[in-house]
Amino acid sequence: MSTAQDDSVARVAQATAEGKLSESAAKNIRRWLIESPFAPHRDRLRADIEQQRWRELDDAFFAVLEFGTGGRRGRMYPIGTNVLNERTIAESARGLADYVTSRKGSDAKRSCVIARDARRNSKEFAECCARVLAAAGFTVYLFPEPRSTPLLSFAVRHLGCDGGIMITASHNPPSDNGFKCYASTGGQVIPPDDSGIIACVEAVSEREIPEVSMEQGLKDGSIQLVGEQIDRAFIAAVVSQSVSDARNASIVYTPMHGVGESACGEALRAAGFAKVNVLESQRQPDPDFSNVPGHVANPEVPRTLEPAIEEARRTGADLVIASDPDADRIGVALPVGPSSAGAWTTLTGNQIGALLAAFVVDQCQKAGSLRPDHYMITTLVSTPMTRSIAEQAGIRMEDNLLVGFKWIGQRIDRAGPSNFLFGFEESHGYLRGTHVRDKDAAVAALLFAELVATLKERDQTVLDYLDELYRKHGHYGEALINKVYEGRTGLEKIRSLMAALREDPPLQIGGLAVTRVDDYGRHESRRPGSSASPTPLPEPSGDLLIFTLDAPGTRFAARPSGTEPKIKFYLFARTDTSGLADGASVDTAKAETAQRLEQMAEDIHRYIASKVPEK
Repeated sequence: MSTAQDDSVARVAQATAEGKLSESAAKNIRRWLIESPFAPHRDRLRADIEQQRWRELDDAFFAVLEFGTGGRRGRMYPIGTNVLNERTIAESARGLADYVTSRKGSDAKRSCVIARDARRNSKEFAECCARVLAAAGFTVYLFPEPRSTPLLSFAVRHLGCDGGIMITASHNPPSDNGFKCYASTGGQVIPPDDSGIIACVEAVSEREIPEVSMEQGLKDGSIQLVGEQIDRAFIAAVVSQSVSDARNASIVYTPMHGVGESACGEALRAAGFAKVNVLESQRQPDPDFSNVPGHVANPEVPRTLEPAIEEARRTGADLVIASDPDADRIGVALPVGPSSAGAWTTLTGNQIGALLAAFVVDQCQKAGSLRPDHYMITTLVSTPMTRSIAEQAGIRMEDNLLVGFKWIGQRIDRAGPSNFLFGFEESHGYLRGTHVRDKDAAVAALLFAELVATLKERDQTVLDYLDELYRKHGHYGEALINKVYEGRTGLEKIRSLMAALREDPPLQIGGLAVTRVDDYGRHESRRPGSSASPTPLPEPSGDLLIFTLDAPGTRFAARPSGTEPKIKFYLFARTDTSGLADGASVDTAKAETAQRLEQMAEDIHRYIASKVPEK
């Protein structure tokens, strides 16, 4: 060990003794200081140690960034095991390569397609993956320009690849990036493949990772550039999911500085929507999301749509559509009254999902193409309104899935792709068609534009149509609480809160008794405060708790996010509208639902504060 290494190791030991570094971070840092695979990163690590950047180093090294519901996603930092950098990206790519090779054999032909968004370092990370996979004996198909996530899913299937990699952090802040891993189905990896890949990544983390140069890979054909041909096939597949010929809708579309114009914008134009105004201020890819309020391009957040709404108000548009940076999710905004110059409102992910589900069902019924063996899919934390829509239409509803579109992709393959009608999850992800096995903002944008244009021909607004659904099915309302806890201490808080919800759950929320807790981690249902033994709970399996309250349609769920440092609470309430006549106002029902959700949220916040103090 050199003198410089000795000095750095001693400083790390002292910082650990003083409580400035966790033991786990110190262990990982020592490996990077001593072991040969990390030699290229040693100068930067020593510089951070000399500058006593202990907080940054602790966050970067205290754990190993694992695969969650969307793959491997997190903050970027040049060094560290718990962040995204060229070393952890290379480990991810080689881990995938080794896993596929272990399944197929080293003599078999193996291939992978790689795409990336427009985030900072995405190009470098994508090329790093290509170099690593080519060195592992794969044929690599690489998109040299930014593309959407659903296009990557499509390309895996279109090219018949063994896997796919998408470099993206979706709607995360500009500081983040990610490695999304796809199976040969075009869906994100699921058990047991995800744990198998993780094991291979862990094994790779202890050794040097071979690479070929881009120049050599392109010369010998192990790396092949792809683009236009797959783009055209993808757009054709999206447009084939059309359910209406109506096209008279004026649309303001924003890609929010992401890659969406190549997917959503192209699909709308190819489908024949002539009045698509791409918001100029957010048109160009920009990793800082400079002109998005808050600089976080998340279409779930209403204020991010404000610039597009202002443009729609100015131009008299009928609809605003926004896609997130990797174009797999959408948000929408609509005028509240008859004039676009007045007030506008955004819709929740559940409202969009229910509207599109009902619209697809209605259009298929009118076309005579709806069959009893058709089915729709949602997750356990998405609106139950779609079950009522499906039951009234006489089709099956698959709604017992965990959070994450990978489970919807898996269910499509298990239940039969030919009968799949529509699927979505509350976090603004939607899919119609089997061209991909992931959520697709392009097909969602097409369907919502068709919904607006179809209703316009009937002299009806989307909000009128939504109220019509409420009168028919009851008023369903939902709310979401996000509690963000960052870093090592944040992870401990999330685990502590989930443990409290299991061991000492609230007995009453919003003035209603908690009658049952469904624990998908322990696979059991319990009655809080009761001495009765738990009853078994079948699959799925995940860190999810659902609390049923003593009122029809009223419950809440809790789960840690798989891709962000937060714990999420999903609130559901329903108000009966069966006594309302056609055309009658549902405002009273909406107010009742909103009041119940507000009371539930207040009690959940109080419970959180009692278990995990802010300081």
